[in-house]
Amino acid sequence: MTTTSRSLTRRDFALCAGGLAVLLAAAGADAVLNGGMHDPQKLDEAAAKLDRLPMTIGSWTSTAGEIDEREKRLAEIAGSVRRRYRHSETGHAVTLTILCGAAGPMSVHPPTACFEGVGYALVAGPTVTGVDDNAGQGVTLNKASFRLQDSALSEVVRVFWGWSIAGQWDAPANPRLTFRGEPVLFKLYVVDRAYETTHDLTQSETFLAEALPVIRKVLQP
Repeated sequence: MTTTSRSLTRRDFALCAGGLAVLLAAAGADAVLNGGMHDPQKLDEAAAKLDRLPMTIGSWTSTAGEIDEREKRLAEIAGSVRRRYRHSETGHAVTLTILCGAAGPMSVHPPTACFEGVGYALVAGPTVTGVDDNAGQGVTLNKASFRLQDSALSEVVRVFWGWSIAGQWDAPANPRLTFRGEPVLFKLYVVDRAYETTHDLTQSETFLAEALPVIRKVLQP
């Protein structure tokens, strides 16, 4: 593996943990918008749910990634899971990140901020897209594509993201207002990479079809 490839792999685990300045600003505004509705017990319960997400989902097996403890503290992340799932037959790979915390900090911080903060340029989106899972239910997520600036590589990074209270994901135009007052909010990111000549690859969509019912079951009350 080349140095550039290793760097990109590390970025896959770090892209959605950046942008702490945005989250910190949100924390201050959260005290105004949500009126101190933080419930430590509910945050602990939500974090515990994420620990139950299986390492294997269908034909996808995973390796664990990490979010720095200092970043968790500063960004008011109560719970998190980050894993790189790979399909045993196709070899396709995606990075899954789910965060939970108070609604204020969790409802902001778009990937456009953290991707551009580590050297990527937005090349498509964000757009709202529907994703159907293997249980026959549909969700709405945001989708955007990025390319590493000043790089000879033709790889495009795609990211899907959305918010949920209990496992039914949505991508409202103003999540901060939509989820105002909720004591706990989950945020999901799924990231994949492909060359510009292979836009027909649907790693994230295929993974989400299998994973969404499992995630929904884990997050439900």
